[in-house]
Amino acid sequence: MFKFFISSSLFLYSCTVLAIVNIEKINIEEDKESFQGEVSVDFSGASGNSDTQAISLAGRMQWNNSLTQFVVLKYDYAKSADILSADKTFLHYRNILSPTINYSPEVFFQLQNDEFKSLKIRTLLGAGYRFKLAAKQNSYSRLGAGLFYSEEEYNDLDNSIEEVIRFNLYYTYQLKINKTTNFITTTYYQPDIENTSDYRALEQASFEFNLSDDLLYFITVDISYDNDPVDKIEKDDSSYKSGIKYRF
Repeated sequence: MFKFFISSSLFLYSCTVLAIVNIEKINIEEDKESFQGEVSVDFSGASGNSDTQAISLAGRMQWNNSLTQFVVLKYDYAKSADILSADKTFLHYRNILSPTINYSPEVFFQLQNDEFKSLKIRTLLGAGYRFKLAAKQNSYSRLGAGLFYSEEEYNDLDNSIEEVIRFNLYYTYQLKINKTTNFITTTYYQPDIENTSDYRALEQASFEFNLSDDLLYFITVDISYDNDPVDKIEKDDSSYKSGIKYRF
């Protein structure tokens, strides 16, 4: 009971700030408990010759029965020499309709914003299928394919609004290296269905190290690319972070 109280309190704290994480980070398999979740936090900062501060908070709750449903929330904030370098929030809900078979239909809804990229609000609604490619004792892989509609409002000079339907393709692979170390990689590719030269891509790779049954230390690298960004935003972004994750 005490463990559940602590877990819920930490998750509710992260909910107040919302957020974007790789939604495939928890292995969704049929042997999972009926309820599970995780929260993570990482801080960094420096003063003196450099003055930087950064914080990232994330939470996820998942329900497994005849359906699998989960909610992902995350918030990232960073400053360097009093100049904003990151301020983004993300909320994602997904419903997987047949999680116990090798192919499963899914529907999802998403909200996010990113002040550093002038994104005021992004609303997304989509559907597709996920396919289990392989599942071994120490590894698994999945492929996802579908479509989504998104509407994006920007804080640029024209306060532009972009409406688009995109393909949503993703591949994820997880390897249990030993009893305490996991490696996870996920790749997303999202081209515009009417103009495939307008595409977005993300690669995320991470190592997780078990400190105890419930506590993990993680290192994550993100590489993202937008072939047709708005305004004068750079096409590519890369970042890395490390922190502590509590899983329940």
